[in-house]
Amino acid sequence: MLSMTPESILAYWEKREQAVKLEADDPYRYGFELDTWKRADDQLKEHSEILVMGGNRAGKSEWAAKRVVQSLVENPGTIIWCLTETSANSIQFQQKLIFKYLPKELKSLGRGKVGYVMYSLRNGFTAGKFTLPNRSECIFRNWSQDISTIEGGEIGSPQVVDNQTHNIGYWADELVPMSWVNTLRYRTVTRNSKGIISFTAVDGWNSVVKSMLTGARTIQSTKADLLDGEEVPLVQQPIRKASSVVYFHTAANPFGGWAAMKNQLEGEKRETILCRAYGVPVRQSRAIFPSLSDRNFVSPENLPDFSDANWVLSIDPAGAKPWTMVLFAIDPHGVAWAVKEFPDFDTWGGWIDLTKDKLSAGEAAQPNGYGLKDYADEIRRMEKICGDSEVIRVIDPRLGAASYQKAEGSSNIIDDLSDEDIIVQPAEALDIETGLQAINNLLAWDREKEMGLDNHPKLMFSDECQNLISCMQAYQPGDLKNPSKDFVDLARYFAVGNFEYFDQEELISTGGGSY
Repeated sequence: MLSMTPESILAYWEKREQAVKLEADDPYRYGFELDTWKRADDQLKEHSEILVMGGNRAGKSEWAAKRVVQSLVENPGTIIWCLTETSANSIQFQQKLIFKYLPKELKSLGRGKVGYVMYSLRNGFTAGKFTLPNRSECIFRNWSQDISTIEGGEIGSPQVVDNQTHNIGYWADELVPMSWVNTLRYRTVTRNSKGIISFTAVDGWNSVVKSMLTGARTIQSTKADLLDGEEVPLVQQPIRKASSVVYFHTAANPFGGWAAMKNQLEGEKRETILCRAYGVPVRQSRAIFPSLSDRNFVSPENLPDFSDANWVLSIDPAGAKPWTMVLFAIDPHGVAWAVKEFPDFDTWGGWIDLTKDKLSAGEAAQPNGYGLKDYADEIRRMEKICGDSEVIRVIDPRLGAASYQKAEGSSNIIDDLSDEDIIVQPAEALDIETGLQAINNLLAWDREKEMGLDNHPKLMFSDECQNLISCMQAYQPGDLKNPSKDFVDLARYFAVGNFEYFDQEELISTGGGSY
């Protein structure tokens, strides 16, 4: 290491002190930005909405506040709504941060011909808003107000934004209700603006978080040093393609007191560490499939070669609502892959509606006008991937064999599909608990060790099977009207069949959904 002369030490110290002074005096121009911020910027460039999950003191609100101010300052005529739970919270947190990042010359603007900026630490901005000389407006709202206060407004920039900024329409901080998010999304349409939702994981698992994280796929991850190197997410892609989830870890903020937090979290439960240090929320309800994780999901281009696979189609017929079906491939290693589903998310939308507090049927679960011949055609389309290989088809044993009257006399779904040259057999008629355990048996592997040929789950999923994945993540037993049950039943019919891989010439069906 080169030695420093007294003069060079003094010059370094003066330069450092000048940088500290500039940052404190004008953080808009001279403030330090964390590496985490660039990750969030990249996602906001590519998506119309991001959910920023953060641990304690991770810096997510600082990022959001500065980006809001940059959008207002650099893009004339921009309108941004900043929303939080109550007026008091708005003054204490959001308004304080927004004022911090206003350029120095605008903080004391007062009342101008166009601009109006009046702020006090006690009362926040006068009338809960301010206007800049370039006619940009920032309006502070809270969801203790009537939701009608945000109906009809247009938010964002009226023109193409400066390339170094984002076209932000709103920033909702902490526990925003799903009804407000749905309304805000429509308010951003006219000006093609973007939304930021910031959320602290300690607040739990509300409807907004549920809608974003159920079925989400991890795009970027890192190892958590407080959890023995366990992978924790940095970026996730929700089912809703226009959204993204970004995680701010406390360790990434050198000003967040990471050393003290590490000491505080020593000996705490895994869930507490995930929440406090890495911003990963803990579900309020018990997961029925605890081993189901991102490690089970594979993008279509990374699926194995199925040219030698065995195939099983699981079918759950219905009355007024659509049938559901999942096509499974069993590879030579004995691993089952959920490859295709019907109705699929990209074509039909979600089977479950994740935007409401109580789980309800999504758009894909609405009547589609199909008759049996239509479903027979759909089965043929799904099975094209199987080539000339035999497909074993299992169906709900109760409804598949239930009799109904036709002009020709009594019949059932199994017989009518047979008339279409589609041979199906009843799945094993085991109780639900046995079926759920069978699924968990397929998902089980030693997560304390590396995944490999000798240690891996026996059930994997193409991430195109988003309805199956989201239903399994949202499923809670006991409610027979729970819409997530339909796709879980498909996995159950497959799991209780005890299907194994056989060479095609050895494949023999023994009935009852097993070999």
